[in-house]
Amino acid sequence: MIKLLILDVDGVLTDGTKVYDIEHKVLSKRYMCKDFTAIKRFIAAGVQVVMISGDNFNATMANKRNIDFYCSRGADLSLDKSRFLGTFEEKYKVSRKNMAFVGDDYFDLSIFKALDAAFCPSDAPRAIKENASYVLESKGGGGVIVELYDLASKLGWITEASEEEVANLDKLEATSEEMS
Repeated sequence: MIKLLILDVDGVLTDGTKVYDIEHKVLSKRYMCKDFTAIKRFIAAGVQVVMISGDNFNATMANKRNIDFYCSRGADLSLDKSRFLGTFEEKYKVSRKNMAFVGDDYFDLSIFKALDAAFCPSDAPRAIKENASYVLESKGGGGVIVELYDLASKLGWITEASEEEVANLDKLEATSEEMS
């Protein structure tokens, strides 16, 4: 049973493309809205969701969607995401056996090796695929979380979310208010 879903951002929720300005500052990234709906569906089904990324640019997006965000780039500039597992166990009151992670790149390898439920998009590097519990058919930014939700629901790892609860969660996001 999945009780905590840990999501990498770039290459999972996005295709990994970043648009930079002339001074090499990130201007934009592309996300698939259906994945954000799938995240709400996970939450409505009782699964806690967090995002973890080495790029703090993603913190604002997570905050506007009411999702806890963790920047994995430590003070020593390392990207070891597995160092957060103890924090996740304590803060979210969930054991590692009930955590699932979705990642796509070499810097996710430590957390892939630490968890039994690790998923990756089909365009992940071989080293990630070889350490994944399951390689999804979707490419990064192409509905990875939608596919995972459908799989988790089909296999009974989560209970189906209600439409009403998903709609209520959507209303609570700052992004919904900004679109009105």
